[in-house]
Order: sequence, then C-alpha cells, then structure tokens
Amino acid sequence: MTDFNLLLDQLRTELRTPALAAIVTDSRSILAAGAIGVRQANRIESVELTDLFQIGSNAKAMTATVCAMLVEQGILSWDLTPAAVFTELARTILPEYHQITLEMLLSHTSGIPPYTDTDEPDFILPDFDFLSITSHIQHFANFLMTSCPILGRPGEKVMYSNAGCSLAAAMAERVSGQMWSELIQDRLFHPFNFRGYVGYEHPARISPDQPWGHILDEGGVFLPHSPKENLIPACLVPAGDMCISMPEYARFLQMQLDILRDQLSSFAPLFNHGKPGVGAGWGVNYLRGMESLGLFSLHAGSTGTFFAIAALSHQHSLGFSIVVNGGLSEMSSALKMVISSWVNS
Repeated sequence: MTDFNLLLDQLRTELRTPALAAIVTDSRSILAAGAIGVRQANRIESVELTDLFQIGSNAKAMTATVCAMLVEQGILSWDLTPAAVFTELARTILPEYHQITLEMLLSHTSGIPPYTDTDEPDFILPDFDFLSITSHIQHFANFLMTSCPILGRPGEKVMYSNAGCSLAAAMAERVSGQMWSELIQDRLFHPFNFRGYVGYEHPARISPDQPWGHILDEGGVFLPHSPKENLIPACLVPAGDMCISMPEYARFLQMQLDILRDQLSSFAPLFNHGKPGVGAGWGVNYLRGMESLGLFSLHAGSTGTFFAIAALSHQHSLGFSIVVNGGLSEMSSALKMVISSWVNS
C-alpha cells in the first residue's frame, strides 16, 4: 500500500495548495488520515488533522440527511410540496410550487434557478434589512415561492440549485419548529457524536488559529483570503456553509455508509435509489476509468477559497475525502489517486 502521508505530500505539491488533509474510512473507523502544509501561505504554522476546513456544498448531503430523518419520523415526506407546507401563501404562491416536491428540491430537478454565481442576473435576493439572521432562510423561501419563476418543468431535468436546497431546509424548519442551526445540531450532530460549524463561512472566524482560505492570483500563486469577507448569504447556509475537521467529517461519512448498507426506504433518495444519477445531496455514478469499482456517491464543494471532495464506495463500503485551503476548480484526479491507492493495493 502507498504510504498515505507520502501520497498526500505528492498531491499537495501537484495542486500547489498551502494545505491538504484527507481521510479514508469504513463504517466503523478511520483507516487512514493525514494533514500536510500550512494554515496560511507565507506563515510557518503547520496544519493539523483536527483543523477545520470549509467543505462548501458538501453540506448538502447533511441537509438532505436531516430531511430524510424527518421523513423517517413522518414529519416530512419526499413528495411533500412547498405549497402544502406554507399554506399561508396560498393566494400568492406561484403555481409551479404546487408541483415541486422535497425530493426534487434536494436532487436538483425542481427547476429553481441555481443561485451559484452572484454575478448572474438571476441571483436576486430579497431585502433582509431589520431581519435577524435566523429568519433569513424562511424569508428567502417566501421570496422564492412568490417571486421566482422556475426555469423548467418540475422533475424534468437536473439543474443544480443552491436555492432549492435552502427551500428544502425552510420546509424542514417549518415542520420541525426549529431554526436550521438548531435542527442540524439536534437531529444530526448530537445524536451521531460529531461537530460541525454552520454559518461561519471561514474556519478562522471560529478561532483565529484555524486555516485561512486562499485564492489563486494571475500568476497561479495562492494568496491568503481575509476571513472578514462575506462569501455565503445566510439564506443559503444549508446549501453550502459547513466548517468541519476531517476526523469529524469521517463520522458523517461512516453514518452514510451505514445508510447505504441498511438501504432503508426513507433514505433511498439520498443515493438516487441505488441507480446512477443525482440523489438528494449526492451524485451517484461510476468513476471514469475505474468502472470496475462500482457505483460511488460523490460530491464536491467550494466557497472559492477552500475546496472539498468526498466519495462513498457502494461496492467496497469505504468513504474518502480530501480538503484543501485553496480555491480550486476541481480535484477529481486527486480523489481517484487516493481511492486507487487504497482499493487497488
């Protein structure tokens, strides 16, 4: 088997990021883990395995899992529509929100605009003045349902949408009576004994000695990005704002591997019912050039200053994740190297 730390050093050198951390886990324990590099470029403080990284849109799998738990408890259902939850909007809600389901929202087939690029003309937010941060998700949901026409027929095609994920979280808030930060703590973090930080955007906001994110300059060099700059609107937190360490993230991946093994119907949409395609919080597919390894549940996430990628092997019951504190466009080749070094050894 390839020395794991040597592999991580090779990957960090190839990616040129200030720091990189990675894990391999089965459903019971971490099989390999390592962290290498520095918390901030041009400084000497080394990154540690327990350091926090921003995993961006990989938070979607956590949001979908909380919703699946509410489905299992009979509080939500996968075919529940936003219109059925927000009955007070009966006179003003757009007709298409009577057809969109919770599963469509989380599997990106609702047709709701992406809300992935702040420079796009359809990235329109309501006025949040004088509202508390904790009410932003609900306010945004109301805005979507009454003012934001969808871009395609519900259920017709995949169209990645941060806004759809936030609307699903708003439905979970409404039926549970809890705001999102409380809901994810009470339903996911506490029962399964791991810790994540929701709504902080930067690890260095949680503690000043945590890793900074970095952005590539025109010369291809990663420059530190100030944690004072806001990156993710509070209304989109369920879609892409989670800071977590790799050992803690491993606990979540272990939970997901257990769900894959048990194949409970309430959680089947997470993994697209075992078929290639887009699930609730995960994409499900074969890795190109590694088809013999079977299906993987996959997702990547970035705030432009960090990048995270994760994969669950359906066939081998293994979880893999790599995180860096630099804004990359993709890391699929690095993920394949980690998977190959472990599965094919």
